[in-house]
Amino acid sequence: MKFRTLLSLPFALSLALISGTAEAGPPPPPGGGPPPPPGEGNDGAPPPPPGAKQDGGPPPAPVAEGVASEEQKAAEAAYKERKPDYAAIANTFKKIADGSSPGDPARANFWLGKTLFQMGYYGASLATFNTIVDAGAQHPYHQVTLPWLASLSRVLPEGAGVLEQVGKYRADSLEAEQFDGVRDELYYLLGRYNYQKGDLGQAIALLSLVPEQSDFYIPSQYFLGVAETREFHGQEAVAAFKNVLRKNIQMRDDASAKRGKKKKKKLTSVELDFAEQNQRFEELANIALGYIFYQVGKFDTAIKYFDRVPMQSPYWLDAVFAASWSEFRLVEVEPEQANRHYQRTLGYIHTLNAPFFYDYLYPEALVLKSVTYYFNCRYGPAKRAIDEFNARYVKTKEDLQAVLDRAPEDYELYELTVAIRAGESDLDPFVEKVARTSLQDKTLEKYYAYVERLETEESMLAGESSDFKNGPVGDLITEDLDLTLSAAKESAGAQARERLGKQIAEIKALQREAIKVEYEILNKLKTVGEEGVGELQKPQVDKEHEIYNYNGEYWQDELGYYYYKITSVCVE
Repeated sequence: MKFRTLLSLPFALSLALISGTAEAGPPPPPGGGPPPPPGEGNDGAPPPPPGAKQDGGPPPAPVAEGVASEEQKAAEAAYKERKPDYAAIANTFKKIADGSSPGDPARANFWLGKTLFQMGYYGASLATFNTIVDAGAQHPYHQVTLPWLASLSRVLPEGAGVLEQVGKYRADSLEAEQFDGVRDELYYLLGRYNYQKGDLGQAIALLSLVPEQSDFYIPSQYFLGVAETREFHGQEAVAAFKNVLRKNIQMRDDASAKRGKKKKKKLTSVELDFAEQNQRFEELANIALGYIFYQVGKFDTAIKYFDRVPMQSPYWLDAVFAASWSEFRLVEVEPEQANRHYQRTLGYIHTLNAPFFYDYLYPEALVLKSVTYYFNCRYGPAKRAIDEFNARYVKTKEDLQAVLDRAPEDYELYELTVAIRAGESDLDPFVEKVARTSLQDKTLEKYYAYVERLETEESMLAGESSDFKNGPVGDLITEDLDLTLSAAKESAGAQARERLGKQIAEIKALQREAIKVEYEILNKLKTVGEEGVGELQKPQVDKEHEIYNYNGEYWQDELGYYYYKITSVCVE
């Protein structure tokens, strides 16, 4: 029996997992949120990352061809005050920018983008800065806009397209002195952009420039490892992923040492988000290292990395699934221990099939379960595993296709998936749960997050005074939100369609594999029975674990540690 296609699937999964999560960027570093209040620090310039000198920031904008009017200068001075009237200032800049008031339009447009940022209208701020970026290097405020794009990347999800705007800048332009406070962040962002567009060589070069002391070192090293993996640079990829692990350990040790010396203080939400995101990168680095060692046949080492992913991680089930394949492949390396590896393979699959995770889709696990029984000449259980696959996943595929058919337009699908994600659709409860789980994708999440951010700004605008809403800036924000929000919902719907389509395609491909497996099993069942005697190897456990017999109940601390009793009845 040949399982060549099956045995190649874990590598396909690894690329999908690594590449998919590579779309999710880190949150703002601690202290790297919105700019400091006007009048403090750097004169309203974008905030530098933690540790950067607060008295730096971009230099004054170059003088444009126009001449700033007294009203414009007064608005700029008011912007720098501790409690400015941003609404009035923004209206002044907007009138000058569109030519209805005298002054320097290019300069006013730049200051308008800054003011909108301070007001929390990040979508409108990005749209304003986009006009400067799109004008090219000849625009007098083109260079000084780049640090503001870095600031926007911290407060807007990636679906907003900030990376694409950063990508319009040349890498050598980052060497300018004005970028000293944000250069590491810009290396990271531009590296991410080049990775996204497929220029892996440039991505590797830029990500490698982020120094270890930078808050962007961990995400840079992770994406560096992914890029090196895609370039088949194994040693370099391993080194980058191990840097992620090492740096996280070092940061935890440093934090623990500080807590030991000082009175423990409550962490801010930004600090918590930053620490959590670094933890996610550590988990992904462990999975990535596991897949690298899997590909070179070091399955035992691969399992060690997969097992390091904690149960609390959103990637834990992916790690369990990967470990099941690694145990299965260990039979090739240690045939004398085949029974023990088959026990662990089925044990991992037993965890995946636990009722806690019934709405999580791991269709390949049931095919692997059948194959494992097949290699032990247990053709009856092998057939029952295929029957379980057909009973569960063929119907799931049809249900997911029905969701797509119900909403043929991307905007319609967005509205339907919002209801599904909230558990408020009129779909069958199980279908809704399966669809909701299928939509829990890190890449997809950023598109929904962008829509949510724009809707937040829409609510902010609704709470403004009628004078502001009906004024020039209010009209600008309204027009921008109408266009951007509609496009964002379309994009989210399109991404949801692609995600569900991939899930359907995966089940279809596994259906074909299941048919091949079932054909082999039926042929064996015609000629070979299941009766026989085999030798069962006892599980080997370390001193931190004990052996308990499974009694039909699932306990959280047992998940991932099952050994499934199986004996081979093969003649040879």
